[in-house]
Amino acid sequence: MKKYKDKNVYYYIYNTLFGKIFFASADDGLCNVSFMDNDVDKHFNWLKKHFAEDNIMEDNKKNRIAFNQIQEYLSGSRKTFNLQLHFLGTPFQISVWEILYEIGYGDIWTYKDVSKKLGDMKKCRAVGGAIGKNPIGIIVPCHRVIGSNGKLTGFSAPGGISLKKKLLDLEKKHCL
Repeated sequence: MKKYKDKNVYYYIYNTLFGKIFFASADDGLCNVSFMDNDVDKHFNWLKKHFAEDNIMEDNKKNRIAFNQIQEYLSGSRKTFNLQLHFLGTPFQISVWEILYEIGYGDIWTYKDVSKKLGDMKKCRAVGGAIGKNPIGIIVPCHRVIGSNGKLTGFSAPGGISLKKKLLDLEKKHCL
């Protein structure tokens, strides 16, 4: 993947109702929203993979709007996001993430649904892999994708399936 040597990226770690969340924004948009566990290095290694280390800066102001919108979502008062996104991934991953971004609040899709929208029903596993690498959690709602059998599967954020269920239950509660 291309390393953005000439671009700055601004990160900040915020405490939320659901735990710590890592935010990172490049000059041209939000590029990472991730629930955190104790492995802080994982998030910085992701930044170093895409940006020159000298261009990685801590800054809560650059991520404040995204944080506020996530807080509103987690409290049940926001159903859509109004943020400029900057996807960092392969063309295939980005095409999957763009489809995920279309899944509405409270809606649930299967991996097959995403594959069908992509135009290739044979790519369910590849779709699952791309979803697992989604760097912009909640806003690009990978938690809204479940197995064909209706079971909650594959959620790479700390807290795993339990966190996925919490997010889906939150949306279900506020969809009524």
